[in-house]
Amino acid sequence: MEAYSEILKSKISDPSFDYRKESMLRFLKSPVRDYKESPTVKDYVEVTDLELIRMATGNYSASRTDQQNSRADIIVSGNAFIMRKGKSAQFEVDHLSDALSNSSQIRNKVESFFGNEREEHLINSSWQGGLFIKTQSDISLSISIETSIRASESGSQKDFVWIGRNTKLVLSDIRTSEGSGNGVQGRNIYFYLEDGANLDYHYMQDKADGVFDITFIRTFGEKNTLGTIYHINHGAGKVLFQNESNQMGDQSDYKVFGVSFSSGKQKIDIRDSSFQVGKHTNADIHVRGVVTGESSTIHRGNIDIELESTKSTGFYDSRIVLLSKLGYANSKPALMIKNNDTRSKHGSAISSIDKEELTYIRSRGISEKDAKSMISAGFVGSMIERANNTKFTEMVDRFAHELIIDEF
Repeated sequence: MEAYSEILKSKISDPSFDYRKESMLRFLKSPVRDYKESPTVKDYVEVTDLELIRMATGNYSASRTDQQNSRADIIVSGNAFIMRKGKSAQFEVDHLSDALSNSSQIRNKVESFFGNEREEHLINSSWQGGLFIKTQSDISLSISIETSIRASESGSQKDFVWIGRNTKLVLSDIRTSEGSGNGVQGRNIYFYLEDGANLDYHYMQDKADGVFDITFIRTFGEKNTLGTIYHINHGAGKVLFQNESNQMGDQSDYKVFGVSFSSGKQKIDIRDSSFQVGKHTNADIHVRGVVTGESSTIHRGNIDIELESTKSTGFYDSRIVLLSKLGYANSKPALMIKNNDTRSKHGSAISSIDKEELTYIRSRGISEKDAKSMISAGFVGSMIERANNTKFTEMVDRFAHELIIDEF
């Protein structure tokens, strides 16, 4: 990594130079986690320096996928995007780099948020593409995005979504890859919610097996805001996914309903956490995972309630169903409570399918494989049904029924 800063010099000569430089310094100062406290370190998703360099120095080209039949409002191919409906009076959309160049107000807001993870800092210093979306105030709207990136390419992107005061935004975000390859693909997406804003974010990742997908989602909420995140991770050979609230304002709420599927030799590391600063805040996190083949899934989550966040509540719940002898599952929830005027708890469970439930379904003439698929679909489907997104519900059901389930 000694030559890393020299490699990136040509990539940070833009209006966000100071922010990129600060992010680079934070990256270089961040220690590499060795997880010496855990005997299961070998099963964690490892990010090597070589992979980080490939991500930070790479750049995406336009995909060849024919997306003309897409019904999404915004179609992203590599680092380029097309607005299917033109610019709406309800929101503006632009390349993030152009938005930073054109407005000091936007630049000041975007550059006020950093995150705190090592890989996240690197993405903040090296991103080459990404969207800036800003909504009007006092409206209700929905936006859909579909992104395709070549699986063989490496790179990093950053998106920033600014939701106006008392506005409700439903944002659907589907990310896939084209072809085969072993690209290292990083992305940060930051949401800023003004007072009274309401976000429903529907995220789905289904990339090729060789891809290493690294994604950080952060929600920054002012007073009386509500951020609800629905996330699905199905594809990519290695996945590092972190989703965290930053509840700065009083009476801010945060809800998470997450689903992951791992199969083959896939490794998935899912981290959902809250960081609560305002008074009377609430965080409610529910994550479900399905493990098959020789794959591994780890759920890690923190409920972090700061000293000034009195009268607040936090709940983290992780459940994983293990459908293979050779599969691996782990759950590591934690509470970091810094005042005694709160209510918080966490729970986790890892188990196989209940034999009595399986016998009951099979007594209806259903094969064992189909019965296990049905149970798995119900196990994870209840999380995503809350999103009221028909396409996501159908995808989760399909993913569950396509599982190759081993016989114990």
